[in-house]
Amino acid sequence: MGEALRVVSFTALLAAAVTAGASSDPNDAARFVEFESVPDGRCQILSDGGKLRILRNTHGAHAINYRVERIFAGSHRQGLADGIAPAGGEAVKLGCTRVDGREQDWILDRARFE
Repeated sequence: MGEALRVVSFTALLAAAVTAGASSDPNDAARFVEFESVPDGRCQILSDGGKLRILRNTHGAHAINYRVERIFAGSHRQGLADGIAPAGGEAVKLGCTRVDGREQDWILDRARFE
């Protein structure tokens, strides 16, 4: 009887942790970070076909402290940028996907809940 109660209690605690959305593992925050390219007049003027690259935190309750690495012209690493993405999907502008006709992108280096 005591063992069954412990299993039920553990299961309830586990369900509560999953429902809360944020775990103690900082790597879990990365699964809530999404990148998207959206139409943008300035980026189009800068380079034909350019779009604005944005980052979103899709978690409903917790902000995410992130660091991204900028990749220019395919494989040239051009530095790091960091910030805090608010909960709820508000767009964080990173930059244009094309500069002087060359591709530019960002990859997630790290993410952790605030």
